[in-house]
Amino acid sequence: MSTATGFLRVLEIDAQDAAGHGDAFERMRGGKLDGVIVRDVYPPDVLARVVQRLERHDPPFLETSFPAPFKSSFYGRNLNLTHPDLSGRGYFAEAARFHEQLDALFRPSPGLVARVGVILAELDAGRPFLAPPGLEPGQRYMFTTLRAQREGGFIPPHCDNEHAFRPAYAHLLPLIDRHLMSFVLAFTMAAAGGALEVFDLRFESLAPRLMNDDGAAPIDTAGVASVRFRLPPGAMIVLDSGRYLHRVTPVIGPHKRWTACSFMARSRTRDATYCWG
Repeated sequence: MSTATGFLRVLEIDAQDAAGHGDAFERMRGGKLDGVIVRDVYPPDVLARVVQRLERHDPPFLETSFPAPFKSSFYGRNLNLTHPDLSGRGYFAEAARFHEQLDALFRPSPGLVARVGVILAELDAGRPFLAPPGLEPGQRYMFTTLRAQREGGFIPPHCDNEHAFRPAYAHLLPLIDRHLMSFVLAFTMAAAGGALEVFDLRFESLAPRLMNDDGAAPIDTAGVASVRFRLPPGAMIVLDSGRYLHRVTPVIGPHKRWTACSFMARSRTRDATYCWG
């Protein structure tokens, strides 16, 4: 069902019905839809088991950090914060291990790449959603990252199209359209806070002033209309995050906000959409 959530036009569906909305991504690319909420991507018992393992750091994923003010960390390596020498720093070898561990994390249930990739493809008339190819044959970027926001953890306002100014994107940018989107899949919900807040501010062109690594507000949002989404475990939101200013509000309470998050852009060849963490 398509609804107007404030200023946003959002489609809300169950995961099992995704194939019936194969035009969703084209509507988003064309500016006729701003987001999709997909319920029941994974059942609660599967996610409860997954979160227990994440808290034990099992499998032993590579752990990296947001800038310190954000009080948050990743399993995997976020491309925005990665050294631009991807090959020399071993990024693609880490990506291969990360994908093996990601499959193991969900076993015996379908792995995240397979499960989420299928749902996203169904929303795009069957176009496959894949990790982008790397520098050498057989290499792939990390399809996603697993994110943990601790108490007080947040992400400041930004638009994802600013990634074009990040040095680590030098190889990826020629492979993709410049219109970026993203998905967030919730594993847990914080006691309070930890909402994805989307502001009624759209940026059609690239805006380097929206780059943010220190938590300082890049733009004054006082008085700007916004919509907040607190996703229950197992729900996923796909958002036109390249255009819309958005943030994650501070997490309140001792329980971590665990999510899987990926950026997405259609390949220049139009035969796939690439996802990366």
